[in-house]
Amino acid sequence: MMSRAVISKAWRSSTLSPSSARISQHHGGPHVMMSSMQRRRKLLSCINSRIIRSFSSHNKHDNRIHDVIIIGGGPSGLFLSSLLSSYGINSHLLFDKRPKEELLKHPQAHFINLRSMEILKVEMPSVYDGIQREMPDVSEWEGFHFGGSVMGSSGRRLGRVVHPVKKPLRAGQSGSAILLPTNDKIQSSAADDESRDDDYISVCRPAHLAQNKFVSLLLNEANQRQGGSGETNLRYGEEVIAIEEIDPESQSQPIISIKTSHGQTHQTRYLIAADGVHSFARRSFGIPMMGQNTMQNLINVHFRTNSHLSKMLMKDSDQAMLHFVYNSQLVGAFVCHDGRKGEWVLQIPFFPPYQTMDDFSIGKVREMVWAGLGMNSNEANECDLDVLSIRPWTMSSLVAQSYVNKSNNMVLVGDAAHAFPPAGGFGMNTGLQDSHNLAWRLALLLRSSNHHMASSVLTKYESDRKPIATQNAALSVRNYNRTLRIAKACYLDEQHSALLTTVLGSPPMSLLPLETRQGMFRRLVHVAMMPLASLTSLNSSLHANHIERNVQSILESGGSLPLVFPKYEIGFSYEHGAHSKKEDASNDTKGYYPRMRVGYRLPHIILEVWNSSISHARDGWSVLETTSHEAEDPSDSLFITLTDISSQLRKVLSYDTPVFTLLVLGALPASSLTSIR
Repeated sequence: MMSRAVISKAWRSSTLSPSSARISQHHGGPHVMMSSMQRRRKLLSCINSRIIRSFSSHNKHDNRIHDVIIIGGGPSGLFLSSLLSSYGINSHLLFDKRPKEELLKHPQAHFINLRSMEILKVEMPSVYDGIQREMPDVSEWEGFHFGGSVMGSSGRRLGRVVHPVKKPLRAGQSGSAILLPTNDKIQSSAADDESRDDDYISVCRPAHLAQNKFVSLLLNEANQRQGGSGETNLRYGEEVIAIEEIDPESQSQPIISIKTSHGQTHQTRYLIAADGVHSFARRSFGIPMMGQNTMQNLINVHFRTNSHLSKMLMKDSDQAMLHFVYNSQLVGAFVCHDGRKGEWVLQIPFFPPYQTMDDFSIGKVREMVWAGLGMNSNEANECDLDVLSIRPWTMSSLVAQSYVNKSNNMVLVGDAAHAFPPAGGFGMNTGLQDSHNLAWRLALLLRSSNHHMASSVLTKYESDRKPIATQNAALSVRNYNRTLRIAKACYLDEQHSALLTTVLGSPPMSLLPLETRQGMFRRLVHVAMMPLASLTSLNSSLHANHIERNVQSILESGGSLPLVFPKYEIGFSYEHGAHSKKEDASNDTKGYYPRMRVGYRLPHIILEVWNSSISHARDGWSVLETTSHEAEDPSDSLFITLTDISSQLRKVLSYDTPVFTLLVLGALPASSLTSIR
């Protein structure tokens, strides 16, 4: 049996500790303050600007220079906060203008993909366990349905597909959905194929959990990692209203000063913008977003069903994560966040200015929801639902021109760096992986006295993550177009609505009053949707039969919206030039084959650490002898996987610093350590 030596080194700095260096650098810094005349001039020059950069003398000033300040307390910001705490970077603050309660209400994103689950399992086991505990059973969300209503008993079922999410993926296994016969149950799908454990490419499976519940888990984790002081370090309901970059004489690198809506001023070495697609921080540094600003306007309806209605909707044959519904009263997509607890979201296309929020009043929206579920509200009997929120939003495909400012002390993560269509679920996942890539870099920089490192370390963050965002944006657009193919099969062509809005907005039609054009738009849309009434009848009709054949043809050829993308989720690469070629849409769900190559994720290979023995060498190197997982006596053994091995060893070795790992195949002579130092 070939043995392996896993050699890890933790980064150690021989200079002053970050905290002591920080104090000495701040003392003697009166030049940071501006004179009253300078403040007046600054205020006058910015009077017409939305970004206020003046700092009044009566502000409450925090005299410390924090290591990191994060703007934005969504998934990416909270995840980064906890990672920084795990590296011992406790001098960091997080601000979010939204009250904490707002983040815990609306579901928003809900799919946590394979790579994100791998990272969470290693970095935050309690969050990982919480996801497994709180998410619905996989049988309730592994399928997508297409039809005239959510309930198959109330309308025509056009097609049902199931995705390979019940078990870990095998090497080379496609992520394509499987079309089920109309009389089959999802539980009998071919996705349950048996496989040997060692064929799996990961120990994890993807998860389905509403973002508000996920944020709750991340929030608890962030508070615990800050020793229970999270209420002071995680500042929700406090908005950053001004940002200024200053260059004090005692610093070799500029620092950033922020002012909050509570009248406080704070300074930081690194500012992280995690404040969403309309990022105030990104705009403050003049970094534009590139791509399509408006692909589609939609209305999100968050509603909750009572227990009786929930039971009716969660019959085995009706269980699915997504229900794409097409009928004469509604064209929309239902997202079942947790059907047994009654948590749903309905997404409806929205066409301003020819539609307004008056078209989506609570009364009108309730009727749309009932029609989409396949029930008449007057015949609901004991069934009922509550509409919790109605929100418009704009679907975009955008990537920031740059992820780092010129001074290399402001960095973008999450939606501040990119915005994708939700199809495929890459938005939140790409943001979580941004934070994972950035955290160890910040820890490295903050422990080094070499300020020139920031340029190369953070430039590499951008060169790693920006191509991934560009790739995921393109994939998400292709996924969105896949949903339009199904609509087109129902004779609903999105180009028709685009043409209609263009005509109404051009002369001579544009000369008519807006109210007149709005009425024309509503009538024409109503006429276009009338034929879809055939899909809410269980009786056979030529029109419904033809639509079903169209949809079935698309689903049979693999044209459905996928949920699993092996080569994009764990097969992506940080290798230079790996994303330069144009991707073939037919290969989007192509299987992943593990590879040992620079820039790629290390494959899932289980190693056993012999007797958990760790020998510490000089210069921070630690050596662990391992063998394969087929050892005869596994007692008192430690098992690790090559995937994320550095994070695992950092915990084994109890290091709070970044760990770099060298894997040596074969016996390792003691003299070899000298050559690798």
